[in-house]
Amino acid sequence: MNMKLLIALSLGVSVAATSAMASTVDPETDRQQLVDFFKAKNPKISFEAYANGAYIYSDELMAQWESAEEFPPYLDSIDAGEAAWNKDKAVFEKCFGSDLTKIRPKYPLFDEATQQVVTLEGAINKCRTDAGLEAYKWKKGTIAQVSGFLAYSSRGEKINVVALSEGAKKAYNEGRDFYLTPRGQLGLSCAKCHTYNSGRLARADMLSPQLGHTSHFPVFRAKWQELGTLHRRYGGCNQNMRATPFKAQSEEYRNLEFFQAYISNGMEINGPGYRK
Repeated sequence: MNMKLLIALSLGVSVAATSAMASTVDPETDRQQLVDFFKAKNPKISFEAYANGAYIYSDELMAQWESAEEFPPYLDSIDAGEAAWNKDKAVFEKCFGSDLTKIRPKYPLFDEATQQVVTLEGAINKCRTDAGLEAYKWKKGTIAQVSGFLAYSSRGEKINVVALSEGAKKAYNEGRDFYLTPRGQLGLSCAKCHTYNSGRLARADMLSPQLGHTSHFPVFRAKWQELGTLHRRYGGCNQNMRATPFKAQSEEYRNLEFFQAYISNGMEINGPGYRK
């Protein structure tokens, strides 16, 4: 393992965060280095296992999660999402096609025409408004249910985010900078918790790993008692750091999602998920 990475792990700080922001790293090189970092940190945990989040760090937590997944509380939400999809099926199929297994793996993607990252939830609402339909509200409710239905339909498919153009690389690097930047009154970065201290306890909660973060969204959280989107979780996490959250589907959060999804390329989609 690279000595700088070992030092960073022992100190619990980001090597990249000590340098100037506005990164210009190559996404694939960066992704492979991060995968190697997690392999060195936990040699017995396979790459594929990271899709299961913090539960991989505890046999007890894993058993509890597996028990919850036997009769998952998000099944009604999947049914509601399917019903909403079928209600406007003709409109949705014009935008996404009829093969439900291929929709979720495409997102997030970088749109070369607009030079912006497009998320699945963003594409769903654009599809609706372009057809003269009312957009769903962000973060929860029908948008999370339709997204959850599409994720469930794509289980077993692999994340495959493409970042080859200069615009896509710029979005990746901006998302990466967001992830590495300390923020809020607590002065913590995403990396501090989910890369360098993943698997450790923060009060009573096990910190989840960066790898696989996007694979299981949207999620049904026990705290919420409903499905919520990834951007809802981003906002809640920023609030926990006593930082002002950005709006759902802001450029900042879309770029962060693009970065995180790219990092998990090759991992199977297993959403929607259940989380504490």
